[in-house]
Amino acid sequence: MEYQNEILQNIFWNFNEQEFPSIENFRIALKDYNEKISGKKFSEDLDKPVLKTDKVAIQYEYWDKNIEDIIEPDFLLVADNGEFFTIAELLFKIHNHVYEKLKNDDHHFFEGLQLWTGENPNYPDIPLYFLQQGS
Repeated sequence: MEYQNEILQNIFWNFNEQEFPSIENFRIALKDYNEKISGKKFSEDLDKPVLKTDKVAIQYEYWDKNIEDIIEPDFLLVADNGEFFTIAELLFKIHNHVYEKLKNDDHHFFEGLQLWTGENPNYPDIPLYFLQQGS
């Protein structure tokens, strides 16, 4: 199956927010944040399918002060509908998974997702996207 090399490059987000108890709370915060940063009405359809797969692996990085090194864990997400991820679901799940490690990290701004085209030994046959992080 073909996957886009880069997705969600046009959405602003900051992973130093709190964990969100529901996707509805996240949607409101995402919309408000984008309008605040861009100064424009947020018109992105958060229910639009953005990734047509039922599973995706995400890799990100953070600085571990205890061992003074960069850690690059990956994790698996499963689409609620068993077919695809919407923009809201994908970002909501990524946020709640990474915010604890990224909330005090210099690189806590979302800058999109980039497809890894090599082999993924942790999750064979599942697309792997790198979380693009900025400071």
